[in-house]
Amino acid sequence: MNRVNSPVTPWVLAGRILSIIGMAFFSAVAILMFIIPEWLYGLIAVALFWPFFGLIVLVERHQAKHGMIGPAVADPEDAE
Repeated sequence: MNRVNSPVTPWVLAGRILSIIGMAFFSAVAILMFIIPEWLYGLIAVALFWPFFGLIVLVERHQAKHGMIGPAVADPEDAE
C-alpha cells in the first residue's frame, strides 16, 4: 500500500493558515493603497507582508527538515 508521508502537526497547520491569511490580507491592502494612491500606506502594507512570507518559509523548512514532506519511506511489510 502506498502511503503519503504527511504527519502535519497542529502548529504547522496553524502557521500555514496564519501566514496565508496575513499574506493575502496585506497584499490586498497594498494593492488597494497603490490604486488609491496612498503610497506611504501601500509601502507599509508591503512591509507588513514580509513577516508572513517569512513565516511560511520557516514552516515549510521545518517540515522538510523533520521529514514531514516528501515521498513515504517504503515499509518492508508492504512488499508482500
